[in-house]
Amino acid sequence: MTPHPHQSRLPRATWARRLSQPTLVAAGQDWDAIRVEADIGVRAVRFLEASGTPVGPVLHDQGSGQAYFLTPPGTAQRWQQDQTHALGEGSWVVLAPPGWEGGLLRWVSDPADAPAYTAAGDLTIALTVATGGEISR
Repeated sequence: MTPHPHQSRLPRATWARRLSQPTLVAAGQDWDAIRVEADIGVRAVRFLEASGTPVGPVLHDQGSGQAYFLTPPGTAQRWQQDQTHALGEGSWVVLAPPGWEGGLLRWVSDPADAPAYTAAGDLTIALTVATGGEISR
């Protein structure tokens, strides 16, 4: 099996270095995930990018129409936002290796090019904007 082009770069997300194909990985150790509908997720990524905010790995599962934002471990325990589902300890997510270009999994923000996580506060703001909500200050 030949490595994917992005695998020559070492991702900041160390878990990504261990993947050579899509793999079911336990949440709550190296990362938590926030699952949203893909269109909301893409709008949130675009908002973060436009505002110059670092975006961690974001996976788009085209089969389910969901996006997964990887966040610091422990985020799921305190996460509360409509139209999202927090995945922490006891949850599992299929993750693709950096640069993966096969099947129904695609990185919107690739682990080889991204910080290890998206900060929970930044993600809250981006998802609020992406769903047309008001940001409380």
